[in-house]
Amino acid sequence: MTASELFAGPERNPGPNVCYYCGAPCDDTYLTKTYVRDTFTNRDVVKYPSSDHVCRGCVLSMGDGWENMPMLDGSVKGFDPQTTNPRSLAPRLYSWLISVEKRLAFTKAHIGLIRGILTEPDKLPEPPFTVVLTDSGQKQLIFRAPVALKKDAFEVMLEDQAIEITPEKLSTRLRTANQISTKLGKPILSSHINMNTYIAARKWHLEPFLNEWQALRNEPLSRLAAWLAEPKEK
Repeated sequence: MTASELFAGPERNPGPNVCYYCGAPCDDTYLTKTYVRDTFTNRDVVKYPSSDHVCRGCVLSMGDGWENMPMLDGSVKGFDPQTTNPRSLAPRLYSWLISVEKRLAFTKAHIGLIRGILTEPDKLPEPPFTVVLTDSGQKQLIFRAPVALKKDAFEVMLEDQAIEITPEKLSTRLRTANQISTKLGKPILSSHINMNTYIAARKWHLEPFLNEWQALRNEPLSRLAAWLAEPKEK
């Protein structure tokens, strides 16, 4: 199963063909000549570039917005045709937790919620599920996102990188990241740590955490931890 198939849910259109984007089996309802735009720039990462067909999940996930959108916090982002631009609901603008049961959108305002879900397996949906985290909102990510088949080890899509995690390892990495981010701010986690950083850190005795982070900063897991880390305390 692909992430696009999960996204489509009961609207899947299985058939004898394969999807140009994600490789899911699909019928001949949607053709590439209609659903692959000239402006699409990720042709190097599609699964079947010779296919003439697109699956329903990719049509939906790469569209401009079409419905009221259930959010991770239980709210629903509403659509009013009189006042709402449909493109404000375009899936690429949001991060996603997608399972067989539901697809839930979220933004950076919900980072605390997804951080708790990713570090506590009991909060994760039953596999298969997909986690897609967008930083820019400019890229189509769902069609290439990995699908998790178990809760104790899986991959998370952060922008265009699939990052392998276990909830335990992510929790450990976040403990280090949070020690720094809550005092010095999240941008420090993605920046080169220089002498000025160490001087600022002395007030909270953070030098050991900075040393540890400096050694781990370039690892994919650290990139994810930096994205999920807690904000600076006010």
